[in-house]
Amino acid sequence: MALHSPGLVDLIDAAASPVARPSAAQLLPSSAAAEGLRHFERALLAAADAGPRELTGAAAMLLRAGGKRVRPLLTLLSARAAAPHRRARGRVALALVAELVHSATLLHDDVIDDGLTRRGLPAPRVAYGNAVSVLSGDWLLAASLDLALRSRVPLAMPALVRTLRTLVEGEARQLALRGRTDFSAEDALFVAAKKTGSLFAFCGEAGALAAGAPPQVAEALREFGQRAGCAFQITDDLLDFESDAATLGKAVLADVVEGKPSLPLAIALKRLPPLRTDLAQLLAQGTGDETLPARVRAFATRLGRTGALGAARRMAEKERDVALAALEVLPASPTRDLLAQVAQLLLTRTH
Repeated sequence: MALHSPGLVDLIDAAASPVARPSAAQLLPSSAAAEGLRHFERALLAAADAGPRELTGAAAMLLRAGGKRVRPLLTLLSARAAAPHRRARGRVALALVAELVHSATLLHDDVIDDGLTRRGLPAPRVAYGNAVSVLSGDWLLAASLDLALRSRVPLAMPALVRTLRTLVEGEARQLALRGRTDFSAEDALFVAAKKTGSLFAFCGEAGALAAGAPPQVAEALREFGQRAGCAFQITDDLLDFESDAATLGKAVLADVVEGKPSLPLAIALKRLPPLRTDLAQLLAQGTGDETLPARVRAFATRLGRTGALGAARRMAEKERDVALAALEVLPASPTRDLLAQVAQLLLTRTH
């Protein structure tokens, strides 16, 4: 049974519901059950539960809230696409690594951003406190390093360490730009490439490494992941303006209120400089001000008239096209086609 676009769309839609708790195994052909993918979610929770008991609640709360599991999906598909007729040992462990690192960044981000919700539920920091949330994220990072080591995939550990350094570099730049009104589209793209693109790049590369693929295939899958990740992040930025809270699973326009740089915002500020003054006033206004929601909506309306959202979407489409071109290095196979479908769907999601 082959995976098809409607099936993936259905799963992505289901991922918005905490009750659904979709797994990466559901995203792959049923014949893959023999590879142990049915146990992916169980292994994910086991990694969280293996930590100190004071921390397991926050990590498990986040993981049980569901999620699209796009990163492990890309890792698993990359392994199969890199060597269609070879069993890639260590691929499931590296898929777990990708999701654990992502989960750790979410736990940390919610503390940095004072986030209240995550995946439609209270953020773990709300339930357990900031300190526990930070330490839980630290534990998941430690668990990811341990898994990468135990996967015994050559070069997996150096790839992960490089990715973590790049990811933190992106986080640091985002923090430095937070609350500013003079950031550029280049700044926003730098953050997208470092913070999001780097982990997607790891997913592609890790799958290829697990499959023992030639260097040119590993590099192609790394490029695919990098570009697909940038497209994913730009789309995420757009959803901050285009979605409703129930669909998105977090407060709409939260990134604007938190002063985060984003590509649509950077384009709009360049096209309509007076928006910088409006943004500065919003950022100076306390979140407890009851007029803030109306002022933010008015700001978003003015931003929308600049055409910035369409321009940002076109840039996301260009990133996707580069990602698809990178796949041409891989041998033709149904799994390579599935990777292309995933890249396409990253731009059409609604949450």
